[in-house]
Amino acid sequence: MPFESNKSYYSIGEVSKITGVPAYLLRYWERFFKELNPGRDTRDNRRYTNKDIAMVLTIKGLVYEKGYKLEKASQMLKGGTNDTGSDESTEEIIKLRKQIDREKKDHVIAHQRRRTLLQDIKGEIEEILQRLG
Repeated sequence: MPFESNKSYYSIGEVSKITGVPAYLLRYWERFFKELNPGRDTRDNRRYTNKDIAMVLTIKGLVYEKGYKLEKASQMLKGGTNDTGSDESTEEIIKLRKQIDREKKDHVIAHQRRRTLLQDIKGEIEEILQRLG
């Protein structure tokens, strides 16, 4: 099922298909992770928002991809750990930001050089036009 980001609410079955996490596990995670708290409709069915789906994907990344136990993942979501350095995604983000800053600086320098060159060319063209006419 493709992820329809323009949709406001998703059922637990849809979220299960989008995230690849079984519905029973989503229900369990709701009890374990207080940050994952989908709303309910009038029939008491879960209504997941895009924010809830992002939280499910975050939890899935911590548990499945990084191998954290549920307690550790819960602490990390609450910000209660000092697990700096081992978070590869944070390091990756920092590297990418530095690279973007370097590229911006290089772009500004190149833009200034182009502008100067174009101004020189404009001056030469104006001088030629004055001589011609």
